[in-house]
Amino acid sequence: MTQSKTLLFLAFTIITISCNLVTQKVAPDIEKVTYRALLQHHEEWQKAIKSINGNLRLTLDTPEYSGNFNASVLMNEPDSLLITVTGPFGMHLGKVYISKRRFIFYNQVMNQFYKGSREDFKGKNFLQFPLEISQLKDVFVARDPFDVLEKQLYEIRDDKYYIEAKNGNYSYKIWFDPEVLLISRIEYLLDGKTAFIKEYDNFRKVNGIYFPHLVNFIKPDEKQGVSIIISSIDLNQPIDRTLYEINVSDSAKQIDLTL
Repeated sequence: MTQSKTLLFLAFTIITISCNLVTQKVAPDIEKVTYRALLQHHEEWQKAIKSINGNLRLTLDTPEYSGNFNASVLMNEPDSLLITVTGPFGMHLGKVYISKRRFIFYNQVMNQFYKGSREDFKGKNFLQFPLEISQLKDVFVARDPFDVLEKQLYEIRDDKYYIEAKNGNYSYKIWFDPEVLLISRIEYLLDGKTAFIKEYDNFRKVNGIYFPHLVNFIKPDEKQGVSIIISSIDLNQPIDRTLYEINVSDSAKQIDLTL
């Protein structure tokens, strides 16, 4: 074999080995990773995220409406969240601010400004999205809070850690990614019927913390869904509090739901 052929062969061998190393998957092992360890890791991951400043692309798909949008999200734990949504050509659609005691919803399309408490907005959707305002934080910042889960099943399924568990009227089917040990899919069932599904994918490290850059929210019975793609995101960086200010048009109709 000539020297040039030898070099080419070695280069091909190195590239092949490197590709195999990159694509090699971590196999789940329930002997090493227990049910309790998975849930504890999930809880610690959620607690590790103190603030979020991100830009998103949204795709809405329902029988009544479909479209693409841009959004920004600001979050400071424990109780501040601001979501701003724009449509084609930068058209302002709406903003929602959520804190422990206050909800503010500015519908810029209808030029209406709502304010009230969390209870006042219970059951109300955000614009045309199939999301109740109370669900926005859990979907936009990838939250799945669990208080106490009663284990029903723990096994390996679809090459992932799989859990079935209950909490009150809700039961859950949860798949954990074996590489990052975070939820990749979760089905929320209410009284045995699937209420909605959340999927997480494309985990990337941001400031040392894995975060999904693709989130899908699905209501299968209603055939409604929202996809969220992270364009850019910062975790645990200081956020200027003035960014939470909402400038309302002087002509906006103000509605106080507490009255």
